[in-house]
Amino acid sequence: MSPHGWHLPPAEDESPHDKSPHDKSLHDKNPTYLAHARALAALHGPGPWPDGGTPLPDQRPRTAAPLISDAVLDGIRTQHMAPSRQPTALPDLVETLVRQQPTTAALRRLRDAATAGSPLSSADELVAQVRDRDLPTARVRELALRLAEHGTSRGEVATGIVLLGASGDRRDRDLLLLLGALDDLTLFAAVALLRTQPDPERAVFDLARRVDGWGRIHVVERLRGTGDPEIKAWLLRGGYRNSIMDEYLAHLAATTGGLLDALAPDTIDDELLLGAGGILHALCWGGPAADITHYPDGPRVIDRYLTHAGNRPPDLVRIAIVGTLHDFIDEGALRPTGGGPRAEAMNCSTAERLRLVDVCDALTARPAWRDLVKDALRAGDRRAIWAAERLRLPLDEMLRDQLRGDPYDSHLWFSFVDGTDDIDGLLEFAAGILPLRDLATGPGLDLGAGSGGPEGALDIIVSRLDEHPGKGWPLIEAALANATIRNRYGAVRALGAWPAGTPAAVAALRRAADVEPDPEIRGRMRALLRKWRM
Repeated sequence: MSPHGWHLPPAEDESPHDKSPHDKSLHDKNPTYLAHARALAALHGPGPWPDGGTPLPDQRPRTAAPLISDAVLDGIRTQHMAPSRQPTALPDLVETLVRQQPTTAALRRLRDAATAGSPLSSADELVAQVRDRDLPTARVRELALRLAEHGTSRGEVATGIVLLGASGDRRDRDLLLLLGALDDLTLFAAVALLRTQPDPERAVFDLARRVDGWGRIHVVERLRGTGDPEIKAWLLRGGYRNSIMDEYLAHLAATTGGLLDALAPDTIDDELLLGAGGILHALCWGGPAADITHYPDGPRVIDRYLTHAGNRPPDLVRIAIVGTLHDFIDEGALRPTGGGPRAEAMNCSTAERLRLVDVCDALTARPAWRDLVKDALRAGDRRAIWAAERLRLPLDEMLRDQLRGDPYDSHLWFSFVDGTDDIDGLLEFAAGILPLRDLATGPGLDLGAGSGGPEGALDIIVSRLDEHPGKGWPLIEAALANATIRNRYGAVRALGAWPAGTPAAVAALRRAADVEPDPEIRGRMRALLRKWRM
């Protein structure tokens, strides 16, 4: 019984005196999210947890993983879409439960409504309605705790956390931190902590260190503009890193963390230098957030980073970062397809850019730097690949040796395909090491995005063959008959760059078109056949 003489009914399979977080829900026998989080904390500590805490209690076995998880969808919605405030039945259901004697049926309706919709799209409207209706805070909190502690679906638990944000207090900190360590719930927990805790910034900082994926992005963005020295230092030394894209948080870390001031002293710690290099790399690469062209201090930060890097003994990561900065400032080689930050758009003169290029050249030309990379390559150290690429050192033999031991490693194939000057040698090697006959399994409708194994290796190679017309026929032939759409699409695109079809290519393409299940690819195949007949 609550202090107000009001209490929620027990679930159908629980007694009023046995409300463990391991209780089942009103509808199923899944464990609660809270029990799941406690189990993960017992195994792995406070977080980050493997895979963000997935699989979650309400994730059903599937023949294939979903292309986009709920956490990713929330990330896309918050980062790349206008905020939405959707009408929802939840406020009415909540009001019924807190103003009247609650019933199991009413609680079930609330639970069903929370599970059916997107908790993100209804969160703002729910909080606004709870406040506008002046609902009794203690009763709302009791209902919120029931959903958060006993919920077995994401929507149910997220709705409980949202309600805690409107009714909770310092007593709920540990619960919010524990549930918030699940990547799918981090955003809701972060907002609730900001609204309920006497030290909201520190509470969110605590949560930020427990998560890694979209959760890290959501939480760190809520630390923007902090003046807390510990948080600022953490941002610069790795707080921006996440398993999605460092580019989301690099600009925030540089500005909020005060990167230029942090690099101003004559000596800095190694962790700061490493973090600064990662921030600069992300800013120069660009992506979904603000980049180096939105950072007025960028050129001066690059200058300070190069000074500190030059005062340190050679290190593979620093060598790679300096080479990366050189390529960006001098050639724009880091610009991804479709655009990206351009060095000429930085806040500095052409003369200053050329001076920075000269500094990079002087550093990467140091014999000790180049010898370190060469020695690491000879030792088979994969960490040297990035540095060697930036220094334009030959990599082919080292990559061949590595691929003989791990023939489907996508990182090795990307480096080989994009870095070699001997395309004929690469194609001969690939045809000998990949099981081309086994890859010609016949077409299917599997997209093949992110495929590992031999299909992924074949995709990486064939996707580049439109740049080398007439080459790589054994690989293209296997890709034409591969189960994945990506490989077949890449094969048709490669053949489309040929000036004319050979008899073998025409015959293989005709056979492929006859059995192709994807209408778009089938149309491309037939269009290419018509072109070759002209």
